[in-house]
Formats: sequence, structure tokens, C-alpha cells
Amino acid sequence: MTVQLRPMDDLSRHAAIGVRFWDVARQTAQVDDLQVEVYARANPRRRKPMRPNLSQVYVGHAVPGLHDFEHADLQPPALWASAEAALRACRVEVRDPRGRFLPLAFDVDLPAPGLISFQAPWWSPPQPIVLPGTPGSPPQLMLERIPLFSSVSRGVPDASAVVYAQMRHTHTHRPAAWALLGVRIDGRRCGLGLADAEGRVATMFPYPEPPRRALTSPPEARSDFSWPVSLEVFWSEPATASPSSSPSPMSTAVPEIPDLAQLLAQLDTPGTVDDLIASPSATRRLDYRVPLTARTLGAVSEESSWLSVSPG
Repeated sequence: MTVQLRPMDDLSRHAAIGVRFWDVARQTAQVDDLQVEVYARANPRRRKPMRPNLSQVYVGHAVPGLHDFEHADLQPPALWASAEAALRACRVEVRDPRGRFLPLAFDVDLPAPGLISFQAPWWSPPQPIVLPGTPGSPPQLMLERIPLFSSVSRGVPDASAVVYAQMRHTHTHRPAAWALLGVRIDGRRCGLGLADAEGRVATMFPYPEPPRRALTSPPEARSDFSWPVSLEVFWSEPATASPSSSPSPMSTAVPEIPDLAQLLAQLDTPGTVDDLIASPSATRRLDYRVPLTARTLGAVSEESSWLSVSPG
């Protein structure tokens, strides 16, 4: 008896989107256990989950309206040439069931070749984003990575510093929802954090090099390092904000999930940290292995638990 073996057909399936995320606090692309969904903006109810592959790239299949592209018997560059006629306006939403990262969403036209690169559309010509900790010397641009910002409930990674704050508008007392808080040491921005809908923020980053020690023999063992820090805020209130000066936290519509383009656009409109005193003796200091809670310098009683800021 002769058995004839018939080769199986090769089946290929093209992914319409691939996303690599960037943990801003740990400065790594190794991020797992995210809930990532993609959907056509015309039909938000038809959501498709995106799953990570072995390279920690989250890929999306079965995106509504892109069946022909995913199953096309074509290879690049012919594949992407044909995809231009099939472009769909889509949106990606990212959440973390483990509570380490704040949610975010962004728009993208699919199918998209390669990994998603987020650019700053408010610059002309559009430029990629550069965030603290981006590796390289000089730092490489924020290409092909989507930043993820830590929540206040996240445990602080090993060998990392953290600056906590709860920010609110100096005059209206509204929470500074989805504002960015930067931390500078020796003039260098070493950390950037995102506030949640209540204005709470945890800016985490690796500790800088310790200050130089005096030469002694034997070398002196120390763990009491500290650094003077300065804060910078980037915040643009939503267009729906009320012009009223009434300190009502409900006078501004706060989105449930922030848009990444709007978040990063705030970097072009710096606000101010409104301390009540400004003197060398009032400098904020970050101690080694001690979390820093930033509050308004000079505030008293219940006002002292907030960090007062003004939008750009």
C-alpha cells in the first residue's frame, strides 16, 4: 500500500495593526497583561482584542471592515499599496486590569504598516515624541512605542524614585485631570507622570547618580543622598471648561479615558506650579528611597495637602 502525502496549503494572515508599549517609569518595552481593544470609530460596539506576540508587540486581527486586507494573497510592498484604498478610521483603547497604568486611547487609520509611531501633530512638520529615559546617546526619538503612565496605586519599581502629588486649579480648585507633572534634577527632566481624573499623580523614574562624595580611605558608606528637585506642569483644560471662577469640581467635563494626542499636546503649553513662597530655603528635596509628596509651598491647614497649579 502506497501512501501519498499532499502538502498542506500555506495560509497567511496579515495583521492590520501592531503596537509596542513603553513603561515610562521602568523605561522598558516589556509590558504584559494589558487589555487592548481596537474598533472602527463608526461602530464602537464592535471591539476586537489585541494580543501580545513573543516580541511583546500587541497585534490586532479581525478588525471590522479589513477582512480582505487580512486575507489578501499579497506581500509587501504590493500589500500596502493595495491597503490605501481600504483605510478605516479606527480607535485603540488601552486599560490595565492590574491597575499599574492609567488608561488611554488614540486614533489611527488602519491598516498601518509596521509598528504604530506616535507623532506630535501640533509641530510642523510633525515630529516623534521624546520622553525621559528614552535610550541612546543622544536620546533616540519616541518611535514605534506608545507611552504608559503609572497610576498612584502602582508599587514603586526597585531602585526608582517617586514624586506624589494631588494637583488642582489654583483658583477654581478643580482637579487637574489628566495633567502631566515633570520632575527636574540639575536642570534635566528625569521623570514625567500623568494625573488621573482626580488630579492624583505618581511620577516615577530611576534615581539619578548620587552626589559626589569626598575622597576618604576607606570609602565612606552612605545612603543619605538627596537631590533638589523642581516641578513643571503641563495642563490644558478641556474646551468644555466653564469660565466661572466658582470652585466647583463638576464645572468641567472630564473624559473617562484620555486621548493620547491631547495628553502629549500639553507638552507644548506649560502651566505653572503656584507656590505661595519662593526662597532657597523652600526648595523641594528628594531623599534616597523616600517618596516625595509635593504640596504647595507655604500653604496651611487643609490647603497644604494639594499642589496648586494653573493651566498653560
